[in-house]
Amino acid sequence: MRRSVAALTVGLAMGAMSLAPGTGTPAQYPGEEGPIEIEKCQTISKPGSYVLVKNLVSTGGNCLVLAADHITIELAGFSISGNGTGAGVAAIGGVPLRGIAVRNGSISNFAVEVLLEAADGSIVEGLRLSGLRPAAGGVGIDAHGVVRGNTLISIPATGILASGIITDNYISDSGAGIGAGAGSTVIGNTAVNNTKAGIAANCPSNVTNNTAVNNGVNLQLIFEGCNSTNNVAP
Repeated sequence: MRRSVAALTVGLAMGAMSLAPGTGTPAQYPGEEGPIEIEKCQTISKPGSYVLVKNLVSTGGNCLVLAADHITIELAGFSISGNGTGAGVAAIGGVPLRGIAVRNGSISNFAVEVLLEAADGSIVEGLRLSGLRPAAGGVGIDAHGVVRGNTLISIPATGILASGIITDNYISDSGAGIGAGAGSTVIGNTAVNNTKAGIAANCPSNVTNNTAVNNGVNLQLIFEGCNSTNNVAP
């Protein structure tokens, strides 16, 4: 009997330790690390979760350079701004990186705000992007993967160049709005007041429920085989 009671006591204690006090959520065990704080422009060469704790300003070239797989950059509402050159966040590597995510903040005034061309299956979401210098290049997001819920204003060349899932983005007052690679799903985006194509998709792609109004060309389907339905693109 004593042995059973002791075992029960230990089991209850271990169960209590698995939850953070008063939260009902898993506690952080000793040795576990939270997100790594970023206070300056730098090269990130180790997988992990990184979070900005202040606004970053680049005096030239790229600000955050990603050189490893499985990196998450959480801007946490802060901003990254440049001087018209380089990229705000850029992936580099001899082979395509994997598992990259950039989300939730503002990036402005780079030649390319988010450059993930050298990465596959990336997630870019919840960003507010702007090109403050018309002569400074520009592409807002260049990525392969999921590009979701971003707002892009005054991007000189093209707001979004992407292949994959491109959804719920807003692009205005730019050169071109969205340029989608073949095999993409382009759904629920809004492109207005852009001087060139609001939405241009290489076929075959699924282009559905988008709004493209008052652009140079509202909706452009390149080649054949696109599914184009329920788009507002007069």
